[in-house]
Amino acid sequence: MSATQLGVTGNWGIPNDQPGILITDYSFDFSNEQKEVLDKGGEITGLSLYKEKCEIKISGLVAKLSSFSGKIGAPLALANAMPGHLQSTGGNTITKQINRSLNNEDFEKIDITATHYPYVVIGS
Repeated sequence: MSATQLGVTGNWGIPNDQPGILITDYSFDFSNEQKEVLDKGGEITGLSLYKEKCEIKISGLVAKLSSFSGKIGAPLALANAMPGHLQSTGGNTITKQINRSLNNEDFEKIDITATHYPYVVIGS
């Protein structure tokens, strides 16, 4: 059940679980690299921004039925839309790391780290 929103509020929670994961935390870290152009006096007169990407971290519980079966190095289709903070659109999200933890008195947990590359096209 969703929270009932009253008055002026922000967005609440995570709209959709990732297939095989009951998401408890979902974060996006947008970044790029930059190269400054300096004049002979050392003042910045221009700037080049490149290598934009978004690192995505998903944490949650492994679902009892149809648990997450993704592989590292494989594309990851996101169940929730990525916020539109990149200059470009398109590209692919690649799974970089998967951590699973088991405990005799807790649910099975999973942490996934993936990176969205706006210009990477998956080959056939």
